[in-house]
Amino acid sequence: MNSMNARHKVWYLRRIDLFASATDAEIEEIAQLLGDHHLPAGTELLTDRQSDRVCLIKGGAVRVHAGDARHPVTLALLGPGKVFGLSATVGDHDPQTRVTTLTPAYVCFASWSALMQVFVQYPHVMVKMVSALADGLLRAETWRTRLGMASPCHRLASLLVELADEFGEPTATGWRIRFRLAQTDLASMVGLSRETVSRQMAEFGRQGWLARENGLLILRDREALAACGDTDAI
Repeated sequence: MNSMNARHKVWYLRRIDLFASATDAEIEEIAQLLGDHHLPAGTELLTDRQSDRVCLIKGGAVRVHAGDARHPVTLALLGPGKVFGLSATVGDHDPQTRVTTLTPAYVCFASWSALMQVFVQYPHVMVKMVSALADGLLRAETWRTRLGMASPCHRLASLLVELADEFGEPTATGWRIRFRLAQTDLASMVGLSRETVSRQMAEFGRQGWLARENGLLILRDREALAACGDTDAI
């Protein structure tokens, strides 16, 4: 790895929460243990179904989805700092679940043995990863509960706020989600029909809370959407 690529890799690792407590020297050493790749949007990951592969997202976004290619169901969107994989050490992988880059992404692929080497040398990284995995499980369980209890307004508003928090960037007109999201993606993530999502987004637009600019969603009033998610204001 040349010096420029090494600096680039370390720069990304420094900005991932898993490595927030590591020193500069530790970050340099960890970077040597982890292989990484720049991937274009639309790249399917884990297609070889390796049984000992763990992935760490350093940049961009990936989509976790199930179903056939014509009717995929989006299960989750993952951003920098998230970990996923097929390691038998941490449980079996559902062969119906696929992972595809939604945007150009910077992804680290590591074997479980390489990751264990990181954990042995840097136990504070292991603590952060366990915490991240536990947080992911809690969020998944919380979301499943919302799907069973919340109204369409609550579900969609909560999802939009979470996406803005994870993938948003501030602009002059509001918080812009950095990649295109189809209504079918949003619908599958909140357990609603595309028609229901379309009507609810149109209502958010009439309220002045949500818009599309050049195909990208803009949360013009994040606070109002958050309040809708909490109290079903509409």
